[in-house]
Amino acid sequence: MRHSIKKIFVVIVLCSGIAINGFAQDMRSGYFLQSSTFRHQINPALLDQTYFSALFGNVNAGATGNVGLKDFVYKTTGNANYDLTTFMNPNISTSEFLGNINNKNRVNVSLNYNLASTAFKAFGGFNVVEMNLRSYTSLCLPYELFDFMKEAGAKEHYTLKDLGARSKSYIELALGHSHKINENWTVGGKVKMLFGLAYADLDVNSMDITMNSNQWIINTDAKIKSAILSSKFKYSDREDPKNTKQGMKKVNGLDDVSFGIPGFGLAMDLGAVYKMPNVEGLTLSASLTDLGFISWSKTSTGASEGSYTFDGFKNPIYVNGHNDGTNKLSDQSDALKDDLEKMFSVYDQGQKSTTTALAATFNLGAEYVMPFYDKLSGGFLLTDRFDGLYSWHQGMLSANVRPLNWLDCSLNTALSTTGWTCGGMLSLHSSHFNFYVGADHFMGQVSKQFIPLNNMNENICLGFTFPL
Repeated sequence: MRHSIKKIFVVIVLCSGIAINGFAQDMRSGYFLQSSTFRHQINPALLDQTYFSALFGNVNAGATGNVGLKDFVYKTTGNANYDLTTFMNPNISTSEFLGNINNKNRVNVSLNYNLASTAFKAFGGFNVVEMNLRSYTSLCLPYELFDFMKEAGAKEHYTLKDLGARSKSYIELALGHSHKINENWTVGGKVKMLFGLAYADLDVNSMDITMNSNQWIINTDAKIKSAILSSKFKYSDREDPKNTKQGMKKVNGLDDVSFGIPGFGLAMDLGAVYKMPNVEGLTLSASLTDLGFISWSKTSTGASEGSYTFDGFKNPIYVNGHNDGTNKLSDQSDALKDDLEKMFSVYDQGQKSTTTALAATFNLGAEYVMPFYDKLSGGFLLTDRFDGLYSWHQGMLSANVRPLNWLDCSLNTALSTTGWTCGGMLSLHSSHFNFYVGADHFMGQVSKQFIPLNNMNENICLGFTFPL
């Protein structure tokens, strides 16, 4: 059952043709805590301590999104063998399923893992050398896609927009420096060398679906790119003569995957901190991070262009799809995957080099230390991530307190593109170690496999560093 749940969740993503890998993010809950060692990843001007870390210095994994597993997988009755079914089951009402679906259904999954890092004093300020593994995937599925899947035939024409997925995974080697100009101003910057490990992008510019007799005519303009380690496209051995284009091979996944570094790039971070001279206790800060690019060599490219036919969803894609009642959830997800592959017919267009920009992020912060208790402060952090269809925005209010010399903690609430969240962080530190744990999004209801049920706004971050 464990693998069944995971398979059906992947099927949701396969609606856009790409599996989820991760969405890089930084721990915003620690932005206003001075003992939060890695807050310089959000603003390089906040590098203000020396330390060393390796392997477990900073591990941040999680997800954001406005949908969850419960929106796509349902419990069913009347079957002695299996009690889980997909939203395609005719016993699940259209109004119940589509009532939980948004105009734009977003899923982002994150990983930011510090492999090694050290910070030291030199050159009139603080310096850092760090190596991180970063990975992110952004996914957007429109309401019209699920409307067509669930209720195909209710209308004779469907138009799909805002459909796509994008994923990047890379290792970054960063050199950073922060410098205190005077009592009010501190500036910082980083230069980062990037080693691309994986890149995939599905961009559906348009997709029109029209009923013609007992078949659907799909007219689409979509492109897919892939540069994952050292790999190339795998081709389908189940060609449909009605869909095959002369001289073009139908894509059906990846083949010959082996280790390689298909991409190289450069990026930079810039930041500043300003202590207001006329308002005691008020500090303003701003940063712009991930200004850069990765150039991917031998990128496999494919396209879905022009018109082709689609017979609709006819496989046994729900729990009672077999007469003997043995259609378990993994079988349902496999059948649904097969139908989706026919709906999204992609054909090989060869390999070429491509250059992609990183998703730049702008952060603007303000912190005010309470005059009646200088260990307590309130903060506001605005975050804007610029990435086209996958852009993301958040405003966070935070309360931060340091009741003991060895203890810092914060609590926050935030409103973002994917909904309302609550988070916090706890930091224990001394002259010999610094341990912290926190979450920008506290964990809600999850399945037995820890897949979020209601929405994807959950994450966990922890780390262990040694002060120098």
